[in-house]
Amino acid sequence: MWVTLFGFDGFAVLKRLKKQLNNDRDKINNLLLSSMKSADKPYKLSVSNLKMLAPEEILEIKCDVVQACKATLQDIVIVTAQGDKYSLFSSLNSEKGIVKNLHICTGRDKLVTVFDKDVYQSDKDSLSGKLIYSADNQILHAGGSDDTLILAEERRLLTMKVTRDISPPLEIPMEFRVTGISCGKEHTLILTDCGTVYSFGGGSRGQLGLSHVENRACPCPVGDLTGVRMTCVAAGGWHSMALSDLGDLYVWGWNESGQLGLPCRNISTLTPPPTEKDNYLSSSPETAEKSAAWFTRVYMGHTLSKQCQAHIQRVGPVQVQPEPTVLDLGEDVRLVKVACGSRHSAVVTEDGHLLTTGWNDYGQLCHNDTHPRDYFQSVDYFLWHQMMVKDVFSGLWSTIVFYDKLCSHSADPRSQAS
Repeated sequence: MWVTLFGFDGFAVLKRLKKQLNNDRDKINNLLLSSMKSADKPYKLSVSNLKMLAPEEILEIKCDVVQACKATLQDIVIVTAQGDKYSLFSSLNSEKGIVKNLHICTGRDKLVTVFDKDVYQSDKDSLSGKLIYSADNQILHAGGSDDTLILAEERRLLTMKVTRDISPPLEIPMEFRVTGISCGKEHTLILTDCGTVYSFGGGSRGQLGLSHVENRACPCPVGDLTGVRMTCVAAGGWHSMALSDLGDLYVWGWNESGQLGLPCRNISTLTPPPTEKDNYLSSSPETAEKSAAWFTRVYMGHTLSKQCQAHIQRVGPVQVQPEPTVLDLGEDVRLVKVACGSRHSAVVTEDGHLLTTGWNDYGQLCHNDTHPRDYFQSVDYFLWHQMMVKDVFSGLWSTIVFYDKLCSHSADPRSQAS
């Protein structure tokens, strides 16, 4: 399996990660593809003074499963599983053969590592850092918002403030078993073993999905998802997404940068990619002649693979979506993974395609430009190179992609794009 990172400071982070992996005492067979021919680099820095990754450095990770991946603004941390043993990699350090229950999350842009009952927060000198809390029972899941750490035991939640000082944990009893936690800037999403979604925390931009913009101190069921079994949740900065067991995508919260994949006033028809302006305008929900269809699929003509698609929702501009709404990406599109950054989102289809939407100032949408999108667009880089995307994770301003089937084209892609 291969990994690359798009977005803020991605090139430097991958260089540090590669160095750490190569220094591993067991000499894992990792490969850095740093000598790819210039003709086979369709992504280049197009805007000065932006730390936008050109994926010239791609790492191979030898493992059965990538269990987790987290990114701060300066680092990337990967947890891999080989049988019943875990390995923890970052640009600071690496640990192999861990047999304890292991979870990672971030809080205040620092890594938080959980080993069974013990919680550690990283510092400048080490990956594990210092012990900040020991629980009575095994911690099954963990998540971190901007200033709060969320820990899930068998039948209770623990919340801890992680500002300059670590506060004693506040206990929230639960009547359900947690199978997933995802935290945004101010809010938290909880997925239960029954496929129910709960939310709590800040709700000023509708990110709780409770049909209002109020805060909630305790987990509340997201009522509009009742009766639909969810398999995955993702909390962005101030927006939220969930996948159903049928592969449908539900979105809610803030849409200021198009991060929900819905048209927004800041972007819609105003700043499409220049090469696709005609296609976009002809399909925009703001044009005079509106179709009765819920969405329009646009095939992006100025791409290398000629397979790139944009899925434009035919609704009026949306700034805040306070309750979940399902996106229509077509009957042939089934999603298996969703990830949310601060103001961007990424999904993976059953066919191994990556689609992204939202804010793009650091190239985190992986489209070789810095144009924002208010629609999900498939990433041409992976289509062109015949790579099957296996998983995706998001940092605040970055996107980390795991994929298989690396296949290089020998011809100059720029000549075939004309």
